[in-house]
Amino acid sequence: MNIEQQTSAQCASAAPSKSGEQFLSNVYASRRGRSPSEPKGMANADTVMARLESGLPLKDALMPGASYDGWHSHCKLFPEWAAKAKALVERNAEAGKVSKLEKLGVFRKRAMTHCKRGHEFTPENTLLRKLGRECKACKIEQLTTRGPSLSPAQRAKVIEAMRRGLTYWAMRKLVDMNAFYRTRRRDPEFDAICREWASGARKRMLRRKVAKNGRQQYEWILALIPQHLPRDHKDEIVGLVIEAHKRRTFRKKPFGIRRTKERMKEFVSEFYRQNPTQAYGGIDSPWSLDAPIGRETDTKLGETVSEGLW
Repeated sequence: MNIEQQTSAQCASAAPSKSGEQFLSNVYASRRGRSPSEPKGMANADTVMARLESGLPLKDALMPGASYDGWHSHCKLFPEWAAKAKALVERNAEAGKVSKLEKLGVFRKRAMTHCKRGHEFTPENTLLRKLGRECKACKIEQLTTRGPSLSPAQRAKVIEAMRRGLTYWAMRKLVDMNAFYRTRRRDPEFDAICREWASGARKRMLRRKVAKNGRQQYEWILALIPQHLPRDHKDEIVGLVIEAHKRRTFRKKPFGIRRTKERMKEFVSEFYRQNPTQAYGGIDSPWSLDAPIGRETDTKLGETVSEGLW
């Protein structure tokens, strides 16, 4: 018998009724000290548990090269082991957060009752920032007393720019705004000029906004009015809508510009109630004797009335 026949005979005797993959799986399981009938899991589960018990986080407790998929698979196969391990993971994670906050000095800063310059952290004197608290008194002092103001040349340039109507965003490119505000706090005359400039800028902004939106608003309301009405009647109805929007009420009911479409019939009715001579006639809005008998004639209705109607 040659060498190949001896090898095939040994493999057949070792696993006569199992496939090659199952045979190798059993061999690997026996090498790890586990019986072939037990479910597969992490080979180093005991080491991972010991590391978790020592206080290490999960990412450090796993062996080098291990993946979180293997961790989750092992937890599914061994629920009791998973319950204990997950409790340790949560405990270690909380301890890690506390340790990180201590290293960053968060607890030390929380315990502070006064700033470095002796100002107390009261609710009125505390500014809440993303990374901690800031003393309001120190901030005001920084803006008013510490730091340079605008030079005379810069001050003259800023005043000339404000007289020309320069916007706030353009002013930011012209000078340092911290120095600008320091000068305002230190120089009352300069502050008065800035206040006048700010109020004028606000009015200009509102005028531009009204001019831009007013035309769009007018055309939108005009499109909601019935098209068969004359143009002068439509303009009057638009005026009623704008007036009601300013008063926030119409016919003793709350009104906003967005509700114009659903209440347009009420505005048309209100217009003809206020102008009965413009209506088509009826008990509620009778024709006036001074009204023309037609749109293309100047003959008044009173000239055509006979004595029988009286």
